[in-house]
Amino acid sequence: MTEPVAVSSMDELKTLTAANKYVVLDFWAEWCPPCKAIAPIYKTLAGKHGVAGALAFGKVDVEEARDVAQAFGISAMPSFLFLEDGEPAGVDVGGRAKGPAVVATDDGKVTLLRGADPRNLMLIAEELGKLARIVGVAEVEPEAEAATETEAAAEEKAEEKQT
Repeated sequence: MTEPVAVSSMDELKTLTAANKYVVLDFWAEWCPPCKAIAPIYKTLAGKHGVAGALAFGKVDVEEARDVAQAFGISAMPSFLFLEDGEPAGVDVGGRAKGPAVVATDDGKVTLLRGADPRNLMLIAEELGKLARIVGVAEVEPEAEAATETEAAAEEKAEEKQT
């Protein structure tokens, strides 16, 4: 099960985004009751949809990492921000994410969720999970191909030695 990663500085965020194509960030505060209410759901989503090297879930305590929150203009807790290749990005959920807490681009891609809205958060995590599995498979295939080629070469050498 993949756990959310604590992000307490810009350097830690850079490390997390460098290692993953997609990152979901939960901006929260210890004093925030809605943050505490959504935390178990977020943890479950991380375990269900996280894909090593493709999709990570991070938790940013806004009291500890003020610079990270300020860098993204976060002013409400909880807020969930979606990154692709380390940059804020929209997630296309086909217009299914609704409500005043949904921040979307002109083409309807969700870039930010404000508040503890489990329905929209689950919807977006599921979509990112699908994308991450595609990315994860694409990254594994070349390695698997190389391993197969290496195995074939080793078998050829073994056959040559026998003759």
